[in-house]
Amino acid sequence: MDTTYYYLTDLNQVGKIEDFVPYLHDKEKGWIVDNDNLLMDRVMGYDGDGIGSSDMVFRADEISGAKAMRLIENG
Repeated sequence: MDTTYYYLTDLNQVGKIEDFVPYLHDKEKGWIVDNDNLLMDRVMGYDGDGIGSSDMVFRADEISGAKAMRLIENG
């Protein structure tokens, strides 16, 4: 299983991409599929007009799994 974790700085939220499927962590529901593409928009730099926007890319920091779990636990 290939998993990459991200911290979405503008949303103060943890996300992950697991086997090409994006998820966001919800404090009450746990991991939910990112149907609104909040994570992927930031990873790809999509700003509504096209991809590659550095402003959007800088909103998603790649983090370790351990850091993701700490952020989730400290909520």
